[in-house]
Amino acid sequence: MMLEARIGIYIYFKQNKFIRQLKRHGHLIYVNKDKKYLLLYIYESELSQTMKTLEQLKYVREVIVSEYPNIRREYSTENYEAKDYRVI
Repeated sequence: MMLEARIGIYIYFKQNKFIRQLKRHGHLIYVNKDKKYLLLYIYESELSQTMKTLEQLKYVREVIVSEYPNIRREYSTENYEAKDYRVI
């Protein structure tokens, strides 16, 4: 069984009452009611169609695709602490 790749999108909306309608487009992960945005996970294959649909809604201000897949997650094992405490 293969898992299909998913991606997160941030949706900024105008009023909190529209959270339930936006929840229908994917898997709701997080909602910030003060700043009026939510994080929704969708399948990467449906990204372009979902973005097009969301941008046409009048209660959506902005749709941003998450940059998490582009972040480098390998770290070197270099000892930076020894450099910080050297005597000059």
